[in-house]
Amino acid sequence: MVPYLKQCAVLALLTLTAQPSLAQGGPPDEGPARFVPMALDADGRRVVAASNAFTLDLLKKVGSPTENIVLSPASVSMAVGFAYRGAAGKTAAELRTTLHYPFDPVQNLAASKGVLDSLELDTPQRELHAANAIWTQHGMPFDAEFERDMARYATAGLRRFDLKGDEERGRQTINEWVGGTTRGKIPELIAKGIITPRTRAVLVNALYFKAAWASAFEPESTKDEPFTSLDGRRAKVRLMTRRGYYTVDHRDGVKAILLPFVGGEISLAVFLPDRPGRLSGFAAKLTASDLERRLTALDRAERRETILSLPRFSLKWSGNLEDPLMAMGAPTAFSDTADFSGMAKLPSPGGDRSEIGLKISHVIHAATFDVDEVGSEASAATAVVMDVVVSGRLVRRPPPPPFIFRADKPFLFALRDNRTGLLLFVGRYVKP
Repeated sequence: MVPYLKQCAVLALLTLTAQPSLAQGGPPDEGPARFVPMALDADGRRVVAASNAFTLDLLKKVGSPTENIVLSPASVSMAVGFAYRGAAGKTAAELRTTLHYPFDPVQNLAASKGVLDSLELDTPQRELHAANAIWTQHGMPFDAEFERDMARYATAGLRRFDLKGDEERGRQTINEWVGGTTRGKIPELIAKGIITPRTRAVLVNALYFKAAWASAFEPESTKDEPFTSLDGRRAKVRLMTRRGYYTVDHRDGVKAILLPFVGGEISLAVFLPDRPGRLSGFAAKLTASDLERRLTALDRAERRETILSLPRFSLKWSGNLEDPLMAMGAPTAFSDTADFSGMAKLPSPGGDRSEIGLKISHVIHAATFDVDEVGSEASAATAVVMDVVVSGRLVRRPPPPPFIFRADKPFLFALRDNRTGLLLFVGRYVKP
C-alpha cells in the first residue's frame, strides 16, 4: 500500500486596488516608477525562466478557452517543487520535464531560494507575501536532509500531528492556516474527504498580493458598457476609463499595455487581440519566448498618451490539477510506482510493513483575482509648462493622437514581478 502525499498548491489572493486621482494625466503625475531590481544569480534566473515556461503550458491545459480563469502556475511550481526535492528516478525525470525544472531535485530547491525570498514585499500601498508549510503524520521517518533543505531554502518547517487519527481536525488546521495567509480569501482549500487515514503529508504554498495602481482610475468614470464575448454575444460590464501615459505596443493584431502599481515592482500586462474571436488562437500559439519578446517590447517602449478602458472584474478558480499534470507528462508521481525516497524511505524500521512508499494523490489549486478602482486617498498634480515663442518659420509637429486601449472584448493578462521577471498570476477574461 502506498500512502498519499497531498500536494496542495494554494494560490491565494490577488487584489488590485487603485487610489482615486484625476481621470486625465500625463508625465508630471505618473512618471516611471523606480524600484531596486532583485540580484538573482544565474541559477535563480533559470528557475524564473522555467516557471514562466510552465505557466503558459498549464494555462493551455486547465479549463475551457471559452471560460474566464485565473491561475498562479508559479505557486503550483513551487509547491510541486517541494515534492520534487524528494523525488528520484523516473518520478523525478517526469516532474523535471513537465514543470521545466532546470536542475536535479536537490539543486533546484537551492536555486529557488532567491526567487522564494523575493516574494516578500511589505511597504505602503503594496504587499506581496508567500508562505510555505508541510504538515506531516506523527512518526513519519522523513529524511533528515530533506527536512534540512526545506527549512533552509523554502522556510518550510515540518508540522507534525495525527493526520490519520483525526483527519477532520487536520483539514481544519490547514484550512485555517491558508485562510489566514490569504487574508480570508480562500477559507476552505481542502474539502472534506481529501485527507484520509492514508494521508502522510500535506505540502502547501500560499501567495498573496495586493497593491494600488501607480495611476488610479476615477470611480466616477466607470460606466456600464457593452462587452463582446468570443461568440459575438454582447453583455454589459463595468468599464473603468482613464486618460494617461502608459507603455503600449501593437503588433500582429494584438495590443498590449503595461499597468504599473505603486513602487513599480509589480505590473499588470494586458494583451488584447483586435477582434473578439482571436483570443483563443493567440493564447494557443503563445510560447514563453513569444511572451518574453512582447514583455521586453513593452519594457523598452516609450510611454504614450493613452485612453485606457478596462473592465472591473473579480475572478475565482479552484480545482484539482492531477489530471492536467499527468496529461502533461508526469503520471508516475501519482501512481503506486512513484519514488519519493528522497523524502522518506518506507517501510521504516518498526513501521507498517505494508507502507512501501509515497505518492501524490491531489494537487489542489485555488486563486482569486480582483481588479477595481477603489482607493482611500486622493491626489492631484499640476504642471506649468512654459514654451518659448518662436517665429512662424518653424512649425511645431503636432503630438500623435492618443493610443486607444479599450478592453471591451476578450483579453489575456499576466501579473509580473518586474524585479525578477517572474509571472505571479495569469488568466483570461472572456465574458462578464
